[in-house]
Amino acid sequence: MTTYKGLKGKTIQYLTSDPSDDIEGQIWYNSTLGTFKSNVLVADAWAAGGNMNTAQRAFAGAGTQTAAFGAGGYRTGSGNQNNTEKYDGSTWTASGTLNITRRFLAGAGTQTAGLAFGGRANPGDVFTPSTEEFNGSTWANNPTGVGTAVSQGGGLGTQTAGLGFGGYTLTATVNNTEEYDGSTWTAGGNLGTARYGLAGAGTQTAGLAAGGVISGTPQSITEEYDGTAWTAGGSLNNARAGLRGAGIQTAALAFGGGNPPTGSNKTESYNGTSWTNTANMTTARGDLAGAGTQTAGLAFGGGPGPSAGNSAATEEFTSGTFALKTITTS
Repeated sequence: MTTYKGLKGKTIQYLTSDPSDDIEGQIWYNSTLGTFKSNVLVADAWAAGGNMNTAQRAFAGAGTQTAAFGAGGYRTGSGNQNNTEKYDGSTWTASGTLNITRRFLAGAGTQTAGLAFGGRANPGDVFTPSTEEFNGSTWANNPTGVGTAVSQGGGLGTQTAGLGFGGYTLTATVNNTEEYDGSTWTAGGNLGTARYGLAGAGTQTAGLAAGGVISGTPQSITEEYDGTAWTAGGSLNNARAGLRGAGIQTAALAFGGGNPPTGSNKTESYNGTSWTNTANMTTARGDLAGAGTQTAGLAFGGGPGPSAGNSAATEEFTSGTFALKTITTS
């Protein structure tokens, strides 16, 4: 007869309270409660959050799962936008508007110290180098914009140590990287592969760029930045553009995107070397915004394509965690 000790190499413990260590499959008897209990690993999952007030796509987003912002963007039938919304973990509320109405801008920072730069702006849908800083209530223009005005570039970092990379101009896809110190943009090391519609995560000295598009073809390319130069990282399992990222260089999340105009619900996690497929989002979409960490990510807005409407959906990602379960018979 097979025993628990024979399977796990240990006996069932007799305890007066539940243990604090997380060992998957561990079983014990809680004498205080008079029940057998076990540690069970709960899988990664996306869950619905509060919808945005305005369904839109191609906008900047940053922050955490419980304190995020989204700014600017595009609405089918209404054109470029300048609105800002803030998320508290359950509800979105309107905040101060951008000074420059635009779409396909990049974002970085936090809800109370945010950064928005680049994009295509009104009037005339021109490529703008404009940089704006958010204090949680209002946006302020910085007279020093990015050196190269791009659309659909990547963004990461903080308001005082930001990074912008890739994107396209009116005439070309670029591999430019620019570093922001809170007042001025300066040139950094170029991406190995020029592309636009890529995701960013991490910091100015430990950044991550993933996916994107070259000549209409979605990419699986990942590059890592050390503050000076970009080097190749592990490729995404699902080539896509218009995706978003969260987390840090060694613990990142990439979600959404797709092969425009088709949106994707794919999600992958990165350990600093390779990407692993994990739980899909409920709503497939590209050109969305993102925030948070690898274990507590946030996806919001976006849409399946230029002529297929926009989404107000918000989804919250939770990584696999241990949960205590009472063992019963039936």
